[in-house]
Amino acid sequence: MCEFCVQHGEGKKWYLAMQNYSRELLDQDSRLDYLAHFANEFTTRVPGNLAWLERLSHTPLHGPARPFLKHQLQRDHYGQVVPLEEVEQILRQVDGIVRLPCVCRRVTTGDQNARYCYALTGDPRLAEVLDDSFSLEYLTAPEAIAAVRALDQEGLVHSVWTFKTPYIGALCNCDQDCIAYRICHARGYFQLFFKAEFVAEVDPALCTGCRQCLRQCQFGAIRFSAVHHQVEIDPRQCYGCGVCRAGCAKHAITLTARAEHPVAATIW
Repeated sequence: MCEFCVQHGEGKKWYLAMQNYSRELLDQDSRLDYLAHFANEFTTRVPGNLAWLERLSHTPLHGPARPFLKHQLQRDHYGQVVPLEEVEQILRQVDGIVRLPCVCRRVTTGDQNARYCYALTGDPRLAEVLDDSFSLEYLTAPEAIAAVRALDQEGLVHSVWTFKTPYIGALCNCDQDCIAYRICHARGYFQLFFKAEFVAEVDPALCTGCRQCLRQCQFGAIRFSAVHHQVEIDPRQCYGCGVCRAGCAKHAITLTARAEHPVAATIW
C-alpha cells in the first residue's frame, strides 16, 4: 500500500477511511480557507508556477528539488488514482457531492465551465467561500455515479485529492489537459499523486487485438504486438486506473492488487 495508507488509513486504503472526508477535519487547520484560496486563485497563481517549474527542470537543482516539492505537496495537496468501483464506494458514503468547473482546464484550455470535478462535502459554507464563477451543482450519489461512469467510458482517470492532508476534498477526472498529469507524468517535474492500489492485466486468451484499450490509456502503459496481434500492459507504467477496461468489449482486462504484483508492488 502507499505511504498514506500507513499514515492516514491505519494500514488500510486511506481514501476509503471516511474520517478523512469528515466536516470535523475540514474545520481544523483553516482547511476551508485553504480550499477557497486554492480554487479562487488557481488561474492567476498556477501559470507562473508552471513557468518556474519549467525553468527549474533545465537546471542542476531539478533533481534535488523533486523530493522537496513532493514532500511539500504531500503535506498540502496530493492525490491518488482510484478505479471506478472505489469511486462509487466513496460517492455512496460522503455527506454531499458538488460538481463544479475544473480549475486545471480553465488554465490549459480556457474553458471556464468544464465540469469534471466534484467536491466531496455537503458543507453549505463551500458556496460562501468560492467565487460566483463556480456555480455549484449539488448532486445525489446516484447522479454523481452515473456521471462518473460516463467519464470512465470516455477514458478519464479518476483521482482523489487532499486539501491539507489527510482531508480529502475533491474527486477529479483527468486527461492530458490536467495540470497534475502534465507535472507528474508528461513532463516529469515531480510526483504529486500516487498510482492506484491496482495494476491492470490482460488475459491473452480473451484479447483480440482491437486496440480500443490502447486508445483509452492516458499513461502509455499499453503496447500492441503486431506479431501476436494482442496488447500487453507494462506494469511499471500502469497507474491502475482501470479505464482501459471500458474500451474492451471482450472483458479481457482486469485489475489486480498492486501489493501482490511481483513487478509493480513497490512502484507508486
